[in-house]
Order: sequence, then C-alpha cells, then structure tokens
Amino acid sequence: MRRWMIHGVVLKAVLVAISAFYFLAPALFAYVSEVSMSYSKVPKWFATTAPARITARVFRDYNANAPRADRFRQHLTCFLADDGARRGAGCTHEIRTGQSVHGPQDLKIASASYSVRFAFLGNAVCGSGRTRLRVATVGRFGRVLADYDGVVEPGRQVELPFRLPLMDAALAPVEFKATGLSGCVLLATADWNRTSDQP
Repeated sequence: MRRWMIHGVVLKAVLVAISAFYFLAPALFAYVSEVSMSYSKVPKWFATTAPARITARVFRDYNANAPRADRFRQHLTCFLADDGARRGAGCTHEIRTGQSVHGPQDLKIASASYSVRFAFLGNAVCGSGRTRLRVATVGRFGRVLADYDGVVEPGRQVELPFRLPLMDAALAPVEFKATGLSGCVLLATADWNRTSDQP
C-alpha cells in the first residue's frame, strides 16, 4: 500500500511539473520553414521563465535557413514599406525629412550576430541629408538592436553590426528602418549578413 502511495505522489509531481511547463511555455506557430513564439495574452514575465528559454533553445536554429528570410535579405529594399517616402526604379527609396521606410513585415531570423549594410546613391532630386538608420525587434517585446544617426551622401555605405539574443529572436520579428531627419537621401540597396553564430 505504501509503495502505491509513493508512486501516486511521484506521478502527481511529474504531472504538475509537466502542466506548469506547458502553462508557462509560449504558443508556437510553425510554418514550412519558420517558427515563432508568442506570449500575447499573458504577463511579460512569462518570457523570462525556464520553459520559455528551453522552448527557444529547442527551436533556436529552425529559422537559420528560412527561404523567405533569404529572399528578404537578397532584395531587402523591395520589401520595405514607405511611410511618406517615394519608391523609385529598382526598389530605391527617396527619403525626405520626416519620411521613412521600414520592413520587411514579420521577418524571423535565428539568434546570432549580424551586420546590415545600407547603400546610398544620388539623383537629380536627392543627394545628401541626415538620416537615422535603425535595426530593432518590434511588437510587444521590441527593442532597439542598432542605431545610427548621421549625414549620408551619394556613394556612402553605412554598416551596422547588431546582436540578436535568443529570446529576442524567439519572441519578436526584426525590422530595418531608415528615417530622413534633414535633406533628401536615396536609399539604393540594403542587405544583412550573419557574422557569427554567437549572439
């Protein structure tokens, strides 16, 4: 009788532990080549729990070779949305004071260290100006990963290194943004590369 009681207590403890794990673990949305985690209706501290970190580690490299992210990377400026900026031929963007471009929408990439490069050209209308370039995760768990504020001229390339930690990669999409602060600049191309597997 005592042995059955011990087995019952152990079984209950295991079931409680499993239930707690699934209660604290995030919702997973898996597609053919991408996965994302969500904590949309619970307090933010759920994202700091052991089940959240374990789930993020299990799926850490799932987005490493996602075809959608690779397409975004190769043609990033074609997937940027214009907030007042004017799109030109070849997916270029004329960005004036107070205007911006951002995107791509819902980009998920693996936790690692990266470098993004923004290249600028000039035309008869746009030449140089002060611009803010930013890499951030967006949404409920968003935060700035890299930031640049300075003058850019035709032919200038700005490289921003950024580190995408494990939980940031798991919980939020990455967004690239260029905002005109003065003058007019022509964003010609943008792309990013993985520089290290260590975030």
